[in-house]
Parts: sequence; structure tokens; C-alpha cells
Amino acid sequence: MASTSKLGVAAAIGLPIAVVASLLMIILLVVAPGAAACGAGQGGRANPNAVPAEPVAGYSGEQLKNAAFIMNAALDVGLDRQAQVLGVMTAMGESSLRIIDHGDEAGPDSRGLFQQRDSWGSLADRMDPTKSATLFFNALKGVEGWQQLAPTLAIHKVQRNADPFHYEAYQDAAEKVVSALSGATGQCAGGDLRFPLSPGYNMTDDYGPRADTGVGASTWHPAVDLQHYPNPCGDPVYAIQTGTVTLAMNSQLSIKHPDGYTVSYLHMRLADTLVKPGDKVTPGQQIGAVGNEGQSSGCHLDLRINVAGNTNPAIASLKLSQALGAPRPDFVNPEEFYKLFGLELCPTDSCARRY
Repeated sequence: MASTSKLGVAAAIGLPIAVVASLLMIILLVVAPGAAACGAGQGGRANPNAVPAEPVAGYSGEQLKNAAFIMNAALDVGLDRQAQVLGVMTAMGESSLRIIDHGDEAGPDSRGLFQQRDSWGSLADRMDPTKSATLFFNALKGVEGWQQLAPTLAIHKVQRNADPFHYEAYQDAAEKVVSALSGATGQCAGGDLRFPLSPGYNMTDDYGPRADTGVGASTWHPAVDLQHYPNPCGDPVYAIQTGTVTLAMNSQLSIKHPDGYTVSYLHMRLADTLVKPGDKVTPGQQIGAVGNEGQSSGCHLDLRINVAGNTNPAIASLKLSQALGAPRPDFVNPEEFYKLFGLELCPTDSCARRY
């Protein structure tokens, strides 16, 4: 457990366990659905004997080597990159990625990378980076719905720290360390990303060349089409990210992200749009409703992303539409865009492809 802040001392500081539980329940109820865990995915194996010579996010040498052991332990128990980040975050917050051989006032028997107490296992296991990480990940697997929790709260369910937000400060550094050690060539795009429709939608057309739709639309589709099958006009449409509305006309609503790229939502009736040019929007804010306006053959949302003006290096790594033979330049595949944020736009367990 983190030094000087273990849940075991809650009574001493006047914070009963029941109160902590009640506060956490309130927190969990207000965590918005659909927020991306940046960098989720399969996860890459790290080589503890070939860590970068230069520091990564302020961590170096033995610290990076220990992070590599943690990352590999996650994969060995069947977990993914999201778990790798949580494991590294935890060790950063507990021991600064060092194998500590002493406890503290709150946990005199705490040892190792995760400051695990006697109840976790033998001293030898707790002092071993791979075995201690395995203990952590096996406990994490027992936390129901941990993937949907805010990372610091998922960790808290395992570590039982007095401050459930103790680990939040380490998330960005953990993301950078995991990316550096996994040999990832891309970058996590960062920031909050939401889905444009409520859960359970389907994809009715994908990005790229397509047959003539018969309504005058382009046969090279720089977007994906989404709907709650079949044809539910009036479904709420939500902003996927923060930004400023730049266009609201002719069935199209466009919102420019602070990084310079533009997300557009097509086929909504102008009367159904809830924002106007100049308005600031936040992720998950309702901006309109699904419609059938313009060159459309049924009620659906056309979601497209134009990266002209983009300053985000991760998003700059996406292949441009013109490189694929499209007549319109600077669009990117929304599905690939979502992957940069660790999300699947059309996950196989909840989204059918109907095209």
C-alpha cells in the first residue's frame, strides 16, 4: 500500500469504512460511460534487459526494468495493455518503481514494488517483481468491471488506499512508460473520447470505396454510417470530443477540436441541432438527433473526421484518404481514429456491420 495513506488507518483519521464505500459509490455513479482508456489494446511484451538508456517520464534504469517485469506479468495472466498501465501506475504510486525492502508507519510489513503486506504472500514473492506483479494482476482480475472504472478507482479496489485518487497523478507517466517499453510505433492520442450514439448501434456503411447509393452521394465514402437498426430518426447524437462548433447548415454539423482537426456529423435536421457556430461543446454532450437529410437513403449518422490543420502527432500517423485514392483529401478512417484512443468504434460483441 502507498506509504502513509493505507485504508488500514482510516479509523485513526476519522473516516469510517462505510463512509469511504458510500463516497466511492457516488463517484462510480457519476463516471460517464464511453470515456476512453487511452492506449487500450493487446499490449506488447517488454524486454527488461533492453530498456531505453534515456529516462522515460522521469523514470530510468532499474525503474524501467521493473516496469518491464510488470508489463510482462500482465500478459502472462491473460490481461492486456490497459492492465499493464494500471500495474505500472500502481508501482509508481507505491514505490516509485523500486523494490522497497521496508514498510512504513501505516504498513510496517509492506514490501516490494506494490508495497504488499504479509497477507499477500511470502516475503520472497513480494520482493520479486514478476511474482508481486502477478499477485496484483490476479487480484485485479477479481474486481468486477475493472475495465470500465476510472484507472485510479480500479487500482483502489485492489490496493485499498485511503485516498482512492492517489494513483491518478501517475497515469500519464505510466502510459508513456508502457508505450516506450512495448516498442509501440504509434502514440496514444490522449484526451477524452466518447461514442456518438448510445450503446447498441450498428454500422451500416464503412469508410472507403462503395457502390452507388442512388441518392447522388459519393462512391468514395470518407466516413462511417451508424444507426440503431432499423432507421431510428430522432436518436440523440453526442459530441465525441471537446471543441468549437464551426458549421451548422445543410444537414452538417462540424466541430473543430483544439488540436486543429474537425469532426463532422451529417444528415441531422437543422431544427434538431442543439448547438450553433461559436458554441463550445464537451465530450458526451448531446448536439442533435439522427436524421435523413441531404444525400441520405435512410435515417443514420454519418461520422467523418478531417485532419486538415491537425497538430496532434498521433493523429498525424493515420493514413490520409488521398493516399487510398479518394477524391476528397485529408479525411481519416474513424475506426482507426478510435483505435488511437483505445476504443473500438464497432465492437464485435455489440455492433453488427450491415453493409
